Amino acid sequence: MKKIKVTLFLAILGLLFASCKTDIVQPVVSSSPTSPEQVNLTYTGQFNINYADSLITFSWSAANFGFQSSTTYNVQITPDSSFTNNVKTIITIDQKLTGTAKVGDINAILLTWNYAAGTNVKVYYRVAASVSQNVDTVFSSASSTIVAPYSVIINYPMIYVPGAYQGWSPGAVNGRLFSYGFDSQYSGIIRIIDTTNATSPSDFKIAPAPNWDNSWGGTLVQSGNNYTGTLDASGGNFTVNPACYVIDVDVNALTISLTKTDDWGIIGDFNGWSTSMPMFYDGQRKMWEITGDFTAGGFKFRANNDWALNYGDTGADGTLDAGGDNIQIAAAGNYTIRADFVAKTYTITQN
Repeated sequence: MKKIKVTLFLAILGLLFASCKTDIVQPVVSSSPTSPEQVNLTYTGQFNINYADSLITFSWSAANFGFQSSTTYNVQITPDSSFTNNVKTIITIDQKLTGTAKVGDINAILLTWNYAAGTNVKVYYRVAASVSQNVDTVFSSASSTIVAPYSVIINYPMIYVPGAYQGWSPGAVNGRLFSYGFDSQYSGIIRIIDTTNATSPSDFKIAPAPNWDNSWGGTLVQSGNNYTGTLDASGGNFTVNPACYVIDVDVNALTISLTKTDDWGIIGDFNGWSTSMPMFYDGQRKMWEITGDFTAGGFKFRANNDWALNYGDTGADGTLDAGGDNIQIAAAGNYTIRADFVAKTYTITQN
C-alpha cells in the first residue's frame, strides 16, 4: 500500500511539473521588426546664442519587435549621410516617442566637428530603437536640416607655456594649451620668439597651473624644424629655435612635441602693403585673430611674411580663396579680424 501511494505521488508531481513547463511562454523576436518612422523635428525659434536654452523637439513612431518590451530610443545626428562618421546621440529615452535637445548642446557638437561659426551645415538625424544587447537595433530613415553654428567660448581645460617669448608669465593669455577632448592631451599654436632677441633660441617651460608651484622642463630632441621630448619635473628650460609651433603635450604620458607651422599675419592698405602684422592664435576659438585700428581699403592674410601662401576672398562670400581678391574694409575703425585657415573662413567685427 505504501509503495502505491509513493508511485501515485510521483506521477502527480510529474504531471504538475509538465504543466508548469508548458505554461512558460518565451518571447519570440520578430524576424522583421518594425522600425520607427522617419523622425520629425519641431522648432520655431532661431539657431543662435540668444536661443541656446531653447528646446528642439524630435518625435517618431513606436518600433515593434514582435513582443511586449521596454524600448530605448536614441536620437542620433551626424554631418555624414551614411552615419559612419561623427555620429552623436543627443536624446536617450525609454518608451516615449518624443524627446527634446537644447540648441546650445547641438551647437557645441557642430563646433566639435570643426565647422566654423556662420557656416551652413547639413545635419542628418534619425532614431535608433533597441530592447536588448542580444537583439539587433533598428533605425528609422534619416531626415536632414541645415543649421549654422554660432560662436561660443568653450571652457576647455588648460595648461600653460611660460617662457622668454611672453615674459615668463604662467597663466598669460599668450601661452596656453587646451584639452579639446577633456582628457590628458593638450594642444595649441604658439609663436615662441623672444621679444628681446628674435633670432636667438628661446626658452620655456610647461606649467600645469597658472603659477610656479609646479612645472616641467627637460631636453628636446630636434629633427629638422621639429622637436620631441619628455616632461621632467626637475628638468631645466626647454629650448627651441624661434618659430611658430603646434605644441602637443600629454600630461599622463609626460610627452611633448613641437611641430613648426605657418605663422599668419595680415597686410593691406592700412599699412601700405609693407609687411605683415602678426596675428595671435586663439586656441579657445581655434582661430587666428588681430584687433586694431584699420583704414578703409583692402587687405589679405598671408603666412610667414611672404606671398607664397596668401588668402583673399574672390566673390566676397566670407570664404577664403588662395591668392584671392583683396578683402575690403568699408570704413575706418577699430576691428577684430578672425580667420580659420582649416575651414577657410573669416570674420570682420567692428568694435
